[in-house]
Amino acid sequence: MSDTELMEAEASDEARPFMVLFAAMTGIMLVSLDVSVVNVAVESLQSTFRVPLEELQWVLNAYTLSYATFLLSAGALSDRIGARATFLWGFAIFLVASLVCGAAPNFLILTLARVGQGLGAALLVPSAMALLQRAFPESRDRAKAVGLWAGSGSLAIAAGPLVGGALISLVGWRTIFLMNVPVGVVGIWLTLRHGPALIARVKRDFDLAGQFTAAAALACLTAAVSHADVAGSGPWIAAGLVIAALFTAAFFYIESSVRQPMVPLGLFRNTGFTVAAFAGFVLNFVFYGMIFVFSLFFQSVQGKSAFATGVAFVPMSAVIMVVNVAAGRLAARFGVRPTMIVGLLLASVGFAATLLIGADSSVFVVAPAFMVSGAGIALAIPSVMAATLAYADPKSVGIASGVVNAARQVGGAIGVALFSAILGTAAGADFVSDMHLTSILSVAGLLAAAAAVILVMPTLHHAENMPVTGMADH
Repeated sequence: MSDTELMEAEASDEARPFMVLFAAMTGIMLVSLDVSVVNVAVESLQSTFRVPLEELQWVLNAYTLSYATFLLSAGALSDRIGARATFLWGFAIFLVASLVCGAAPNFLILTLARVGQGLGAALLVPSAMALLQRAFPESRDRAKAVGLWAGSGSLAIAAGPLVGGALISLVGWRTIFLMNVPVGVVGIWLTLRHGPALIARVKRDFDLAGQFTAAAALACLTAAVSHADVAGSGPWIAAGLVIAALFTAAFFYIESSVRQPMVPLGLFRNTGFTVAAFAGFVLNFVFYGMIFVFSLFFQSVQGKSAFATGVAFVPMSAVIMVVNVAAGRLAARFGVRPTMIVGLLLASVGFAATLLIGADSSVFVVAPAFMVSGAGIALAIPSVMAATLAYADPKSVGIASGVVNAARQVGGAIGVALFSAILGTAAGADFVSDMHLTSILSVAGLLAAAAAVILVMPTLHHAENMPVTGMADH
């Protein structure tokens, strides 16, 4: 074979499909939990390390940005060394980084360790999909397995604030990282014991230049945005934006020149795919930003404990879990595109309702707004992923899925950075006013995404019955 060599070993006689599924679910739950669990720890982290808000948001964005950028190259590594080995390396890196997070003596070490967690997460997700494909050769069984895998990730994202709040209140913020270790050890054991031994090695180049320029562009952009409210930072912000633009230009030049680009630019000539990527970006922008802003609101303005803050998110989490399960059936009946539109519009109504939340608002005001927002997001994100599969070239589905999920993670990082800059050092009534501004921006973004789907995304009839999985379908 010219560029591709396949080396197959016999699948282990002891490989049991449902044990492989359990290992994959363990991995996605760790990855997804660490997206949302840290949000309720911002007050504790600020108290421990005495860092300003524009720096504190890096404990969230270091994870999401590294996850997003490394996700683009993780598939190439899996092709080279095999899905099982990549999955095990992902677990190992994630667990070591979690230990360092839990023992971090200062904020810099914690932030760097979060980058390590993002790298581990990026290795875990695509290799898990490959393991499930091998463990469940029948398409119907595989669809059920992927649905359970994605659903477990959705559950972890939704439960993150409550789990984090409980651990922080009972033991301390370090436990939200240390709890990953025993769970990850179980995942490693299951993979070693039951993981399929099939090894597929593909001679594929690593796009190291593309990887570096993408990471540098995103980091510079996020840093510039997060300092927008800092006095005297104008020259630094301008420099950051210019450098980010230069790295972005370099990235596009590299991707258009190399033989095997990390992100084939031809993907974006497909308007359906491009709109799906934009909608995914906006959804994570508002969702991650919302959790960050209201975690601060509950603790800084309303004086709630970390546990009470987690409890405040329970209504939204419950709705997300329920709607996530129903999203597939609704999309199958009414179509992916209409379901996505309804989800985006419903989320915009929910975020508009957060404008009614004031410093003394009770749960009877907060919960309905959160529940409507969560329902819309849980309805739209699975439709975005199904649209990605439907509109992308069948030969590029894996890359397309990686690009859309990277766009989602970048959206989350930019949302946290921008909302952090808007809030700045505000307190009391000023905080609430700035919080309402973030709600207005969220509504505007969701309406823009809905308009793009309505006006630009083409109708594709065979997409209307695509299988739809959960929010964590990375």
